[in-house]
Amino acid sequence: MWVAGASTGEGAAHVAAQPVTLDGLYVLVARALAVRYRRSSLGFAWSLLQPLMAMAVLTAVFANVFTSIERYPVYVIVGVFVWGFFSLTLVQAMDSLLGAAPILRRVAAPPALFPLAVVAANLVHLLLSLALLVAVGAVFGFVSPWLAPAALAALFPLALFTAALALVMSAVCVFFHDVRYFAEGILLLGFYATPVMYPASIVPERWSALLTLNPMVWLLAPLRDALWAGRGPDPWLLALTTAAAALAAVAASALFARLSRRFYLYL
Repeated sequence: MWVAGASTGEGAAHVAAQPVTLDGLYVLVARALAVRYRRSSLGFAWSLLQPLMAMAVLTAVFANVFTSIERYPVYVIVGVFVWGFFSLTLVQAMDSLLGAAPILRRVAAPPALFPLAVVAANLVHLLLSLALLVAVGAVFGFVSPWLAPAALAALFPLALFTAALALVMSAVCVFFHDVRYFAEGILLLGFYATPVMYPASIVPERWSALLTLNPMVWLLAPLRDALWAGRGPDPWLLALTTAAAALAAVAASALFARLSRRFYLYL
């Protein structure tokens, strides 16, 4: 992805278009993962503890309520993994440019590198988590390992859409720091407005139209098809979500390019 942006010296007003290089992305992602996993002796295992605890609590509370959902723990954990990736990425991306301000004032690094590195690091973690889920599911017979490529295809529009929002929110937070607190409230509402722990079929008909406006409903469904229902995602839905995510990414890149011309005034 090419995004216009530049790091300028204090008082400089010129912004040049710079590419986000894979080398730079790799360095930041490797650093983020190393910091994340070296904080505990169990490393990656500890990072699974929170979603597993969420799954256990939600299963204990709602499994007997939503009896129509087979393999309810699997249904929930897929939703928790996906929503956790989306919300955590956005929260971290909103701080990424502000946290990188000392670097951007001294080094000609493309600003988009920092929010995109947040997306990439959390995507690696999500891939590891879902790979573990596929492995366990294959052992117990509720997930076919042949559906792993389908799950990867379903991850693509999710990652692309998350990257688009990460770019926009990181740029907006440079100018309006309080946006983060408002966004965190919206994410909390979004969790309950997304069928993470309940089936979409229980939503009253008069509210179902609002549910269809939630992009996470459409992005979560193909992953649930592959990892919970044990079938390939609907190709039309996958094509639609990929096209919509690509359009969002193009629009977000253009907006980030425009806003980045004024970053030097605030960083």
